[in-house]
Amino acid sequence: MLAGKHIWEVSNMDTVDAAVTATNYPLVLGDWKQFIITDRVGSTVELVPHVFGGNRRPTGQRGFFCWFRVGSDVLVDNAFRVLKVQTTA
Repeated sequence: MLAGKHIWEVSNMDTVDAAVTATNYPLVLGDWKQFIITDRVGSTVELVPHVFGGNRRPTGQRGFFCWFRVGSDVLVDNAFRVLKVQTTA
């Protein structure tokens, strides 16, 4: 916990590298009850009759391609703060 709040680590957030000139956003702090994730009703599924491997040759397998839409949004913009770290090489 941090200041009485639960914390979650997300490994694909920005890291701060002092050797590079960049603007990094390594931390988001906020009330996650003000963030919504919604699923669109329905999905699309297609049969893939010939699956190709990494060498661009058929593997002899069949597969499915599924398309499912998910959306998200912040309900109250003022409920979140983002830490901005600027570095110069």
